[in-house]
Amino acid sequence: MKYVWKLLRLIWSTWAVAWAASILLFFSCLVIVLQLLGFNEKVITVVARVWATLTAFGTGVKIKVLGFENLDHDEAYVFAGNHASAADIPILQAILPPNFRWIAKEELFSIPIFGAALRAAGYIPINRSSGREAMRSLQKAATRIATGASVVVFPEGTRTSDGELLPFKSGGLLLAIKSKRPVVPFYIHGSRKVLQPKRYYVTPGTVYVYMGQPLETGELKTADRDDLAERTREKVVELRNRAISEHPEQLFAGDGQG
Repeated sequence: MKYVWKLLRLIWSTWAVAWAASILLFFSCLVIVLQLLGFNEKVITVVARVWATLTAFGTGVKIKVLGFENLDHDEAYVFAGNHASAADIPILQAILPPNFRWIAKEELFSIPIFGAALRAAGYIPINRSSGREAMRSLQKAATRIATGASVVVFPEGTRTSDGELLPFKSGGLLLAIKSKRPVVPFYIHGSRKVLQPKRYYVTPGTVYVYMGQPLETGELKTADRDDLAERTREKVVELRNRAISEHPEQLFAGDGQG
């Protein structure tokens, strides 16, 4: 029976990866065509949301959001939270208000077709190899937020390897201070179980996204960014503890619980 389960798991994972890759290619091409036809970013972000929803559906992922009532959907925010799995991207794309943009590492924008689609959608590249270029990217992002677009940042800087929250870097949260927009802490629970780290096993299941109360930044200065990063992390830890308490079955084997 053990080997039958492994075989079924392999078949499902092969399907899920093929599905995700196929619709990513299709929607990337669609976004590029829409841009060439003159459609604006607002339309393109709706298309991106359809892509994310279909990705979740085709891979057997159900998404449940808790705390959406904390948000004003006419407000622009800096969403900041954990990054545990490659599945986090379509999960957030599927459920966040459609006026948000990603800040992504510059290397992704050089990938054929996919990179062009990122630019067409108005996503913002950041050059992490150069402090000066990174600051320019952040300033560009702050301008976008100030004009009404939310952004998502992963302050850990990379995906966690063991489920524990890494220290939060302050660069992304500087966006909130510069744009005077609130920070919304979030915690994604269960995505590591759905898509295992550094592997291609996909397991159907439910992912819970916990949204915290917005943290106001209107009175903060640049010098306060480290304090803001720490306060944001504390709120994400609180959401994490709540998620583990309410849904312990969604922990991935080996995840820390501290």
